[in-house]
Amino acid sequence: MSNKPIGVFDSGVGGLTVLKRLAEELPNENYLYFGDTARVPYGEKTREHLFDIVREILDWYKSKDAKAVIMACNTSSAVVLDEIKDDYNFPIFGLIQPTAEYVAYSNAAKIGVISTTATAKSQAYSKTINKLNPEIEVFETACPGLVEIVESNKIETYEAKKLVIKYIMPLLEKKVDKIILGCTHYPYLREIINTLTNDNEMLIDPAEHLALKVAEDLILLNLINDDSEGKREYYVSSNAPMFAEVGRHFYEDCKEVKEISLAEAMKI
Repeated sequence: MSNKPIGVFDSGVGGLTVLKRLAEELPNENYLYFGDTARVPYGEKTREHLFDIVREILDWYKSKDAKAVIMACNTSSAVVLDEIKDDYNFPIFGLIQPTAEYVAYSNAAKIGVISTTATAKSQAYSKTINKLNPEIEVFETACPGLVEIVESNKIETYEAKKLVIKYIMPLLEKKVDKIILGCTHYPYLREIINTLTNDNEMLIDPAEHLALKVAEDLILLNLINDDSEGKREYYVSSNAPMFAEVGRHFYEDCKEVKEISLAEAMKI
């Protein structure tokens, strides 16, 4: 099974920030990326709708014979993962647990989390961090609008800066030690956020800790592909040209993007 692909999915381009970290940690793996751009953002969906979406995607990865699947999405990691992870015959990884473990054993006393509405409402970061270390104060902030800014490639606009200021300043006023980028779209906004924090080390990207966890578990499961340099394939459910335009910020090879519906994807 070692040469079988690893699935990585998100509601859009945000999961590419996770794919980048995974490919750095596990460069020989083959990756199948799915961006569900027809239904972005996930953060505004109901819990029931999220379960339906995630099952459709996981069923597709099952049909593609994936050896593991990465939920490169904080929303699905927060709302769906725990109840669905044992329903498939491949390991499914999420972003929250590895990050919570890192934070819980750090020296931070106050942690800010910026995320989608669904992730913030679930309080998944607070619950997971405080289960490991109840002394840490966690402030979770919903940030509607930021995902749409990234998906439409408006990162350098006044609108983007205005929203970032709106969401980040209250956390800085609370004197948080670190801020977790609780949505995989938000690393695209790192430069804007850093101008407010004046601290390039303040932001925590969950992708870093997830990549280490995935590498560790695949080694233990004897699923590492060490045959040759891996390849990446990109699929989206709509607007492939825009996805490719934004995606090339991370990968020059993000040019051939296949636009499919999930029903059609099951036949590929």
